[in-house]
Amino acid sequence: MKPVALSVVLDWLKSENFLCDNSKDALSQVVLKVAPSTEITGFASVDLAGPADASFWLGDSVKSETNSNGYSSALLGSLRAGLLFVPAGLLAQMASPGADFAPSVGCVVPVEYPYHAMVRFLERFAGELAENCGDAPFVAESARVHASAVVEGRVGENAVVGPGCVVMRGATLGANCVLEANVTVYPNVVVGEGCVFQAGAVIGSRGFGFYEYEGVRRPVPHLAGVRIGRECSFGANMVVAAGFLSPTTIGDKCHFDSFVQVAHNCRLGNNIYMASQSGLAGSVTVEDDVELAGGAQVAGHLTLGKGCRIAAKAGVTKSIPAGRVVSGFPAEDIEVWRRSMVRLRQMGKK
Repeated sequence: MKPVALSVVLDWLKSENFLCDNSKDALSQVVLKVAPSTEITGFASVDLAGPADASFWLGDSVKSETNSNGYSSALLGSLRAGLLFVPAGLLAQMASPGADFAPSVGCVVPVEYPYHAMVRFLERFAGELAENCGDAPFVAESARVHASAVVEGRVGENAVVGPGCVVMRGATLGANCVLEANVTVYPNVVVGEGCVFQAGAVIGSRGFGFYEYEGVRRPVPHLAGVRIGRECSFGANMVVAAGFLSPTTIGDKCHFDSFVQVAHNCRLGNNIYMASQSGLAGSVTVEDDVELAGGAQVAGHLTLGKGCRIAAKAGVTKSIPAGRVVSGFPAEDIEVWRRSMVRLRQMGKK
């Protein structure tokens, strides 16, 4: 996003009636610990936000469709955001004598609905990212681009962009990447070296997220893009959705079969294998060396521990510890599931 001064953001918030008290003294509610001229240059989930980032916090143990929530107030001391939207109910706590609320946050803004304020902030100050972001187009001389492909992003050495592919402005393909045919790479996607994308793969499309405000379902903007490591492979017609405030991330040497879904805000480690039609809902964390068999599905906001394995058609509804092998729905230890299936069949024969 383009840099924007905190003073400009605060004036906009007041004009849009976001502040709890819109009188001439409304800005007195804001805790401003840095100069009003301080610029906000980006955005991130609250756990990753830095001094120049905007973010939001919903309060203790509150869940939503992002990872920017549910953090204990005990962790406020470690937050480093430049601009943080918080619930209006915290006004009294912020104003109490001797309070040092979120001491390392540059500007704390209490609003009625922090999630909606964050979305509107993105729409107002970061919306151009979806259409015109990143450096000017560049294609390395050694890259091969099919005549029917559209390349507006950056393509590295010895990369291959096949027929019908689209690399949008703001996307970056590393050296030796291969886009076979009809692959679409959206803005703010960065792909490491040596990755292969089979026909029809879509990387960085908008995530499927909605929230309710004033009785209306509204779409969540997903502008944070995708970050992919080295030597990964992506099957035909698979999708990796862009993140909301922080990128959807995939590590090195991960391999995905056809029709795999990796939803917004997921964070994947290294050496992960997902067979055809398996999928991750939003904000799932997958540690290194995890395997998902065909058709396995994982609910949102869960963690799959290092080296665990998910059997075919399993439905994961709780986080899985490292090294476990699970099956069934809801997924449980595979030996328990097998014994249960034997007992069930025996009952059916009586």
